[in-house]
Amino acid sequence: MNEMQQEYERIKALFADVDEKQLQLVDGAIIEAARLRLELDRLHDIVKISGLIKVDPNNPTRQKALPVSKELPKIRAGYTNIIFKLARILGASVNDEDLGLDDYV
Repeated sequence: MNEMQQEYERIKALFADVDEKQLQLVDGAIIEAARLRLELDRLHDIVKISGLIKVDPNNPTRQKALPVSKELPKIRAGYTNIIFKLARILGASVNDEDLGLDDYV
C-alpha cells in the first residue's frame, strides 16, 4: 500500500462509524485531504532542512521569507478546512490529535 492509500485509509477510519453511503458521498474530499496531508509532510521535511526564513549571516536584520513559508499555511488551512467539513457533514467529533496537525503547529 502506498503513502496516499495509507493516508486515505487513516482518514476514512476516523469516520468508521458513519453510514457507508455518506462516506461514498464525500470520498473525493477524503482523497483530497489525503493528498494535502502528504503535501504537508513533504513541506514539513523541507522546513526541517531550510527553515522558513533565510537570514543574512552578516546582518541578521536582513531576512527573506522562503517560498515554503508562504505555501505551508495555505495547504495547512486547506487540509484543516476539508477535515472539519468532513466532520461536520459526517457528524463525527474530531479533535486536533485526530487530524494529525500537531507536526505543523
